[in-house]
Amino acid sequence: MIKFEEGVIERTRRTMAYVKEHEPELTPRTITVKLEKNDNFLSTASREGSDLVWYSDESKERGGEEKGASPLSYLLSSMGFCQFVHYAEHSIVDGLKLDSLQMKVSGKISMQPPRRFTEITYEVSIASPESAEAIKSLARKAADDCYVTNTLKRACTVTGIIMHNGAKIDQH
Repeated sequence: MIKFEEGVIERTRRTMAYVKEHEPELTPRTITVKLEKNDNFLSTASREGSDLVWYSDESKERGGEEKGASPLSYLLSSMGFCQFVHYAEHSIVDGLKLDSLQMKVSGKISMQPPRRFTEITYEVSIASPESAEAIKSLARKAADDCYVTNTLKRACTVTGIIMHNGAKIDQH
């Protein structure tokens, strides 16, 4: 079972209520990440105002040392991580119980210029005692609120497949 601490529940409910009430007047926020190129394919990144540092590298087949995920892996995983934040928020606010939540994200890339993702497909697998309709609604809210998913949808085809207790319940 996925658990949320009381402090997380309270802060999330308060934040979600505030955003809902003040959404029309909220101004854009800026997130700044600093990056530094290291040797070979290794690079480091950190978020301004945080001590957290993460690494990007390439696979050994490409000459990297696998000291971090590749840039394309980060891009795909960032969509899943972002949606998971929104799954958590809406699960808390809607009082939904989740036993497990997993996602697999695949992207097709064009090797011809302009190099880009042409299609991204993600499959969410949710184990939960909640109804299929509640889970379908949760999945749509999480995807609709996701900054990364919405940004990628403007660049390529993004398809989500939602599985609930082993059965496909939605595709959007």
